[in-house]
Amino acid sequence: MADVVTTVGKNAVAEKIGGVAVVADFTYLALGSDGTTASTADTQLGTELTDSGLARAAATVSTDAANVLQLVEIWTASASKTIKECGVLNSSSAGVLLARSDFNDINVDSDDSIQITYKVTVS
Repeated sequence: MADVVTTVGKNAVAEKIGGVAVVADFTYLALGSDGTTASTADTQLGTELTDSGLARAAATVSTDAANVLQLVEIWTASASKTIKECGVLNSSSAGVLLARSDFNDINVDSDDSIQITYKVTVS
């Protein structure tokens, strides 16, 4: 299992801080079904879920500490799925993948809800 901040994500943050490029805010969470280990070279989730009520969503964004960005989203599944990955992005479609995590299978059935709280520490 791995939690990574991607290289493209780091570059986008640097561009945003320096005003070098217009970079949208990282406010979206996406779920996926690919169990491949997360890597800093990733530019997207392995297999992003786009159906069954589990599509990418605008998260509730806050800071829970001086240097921690927190994104929270609750999905309700409309079919059975296995979730194996999650990512932070800056667009409702496509966009830049800031961070990706892979984890042990989370199985959801129709009408199950799943909440993801994703924290990115800036250090």
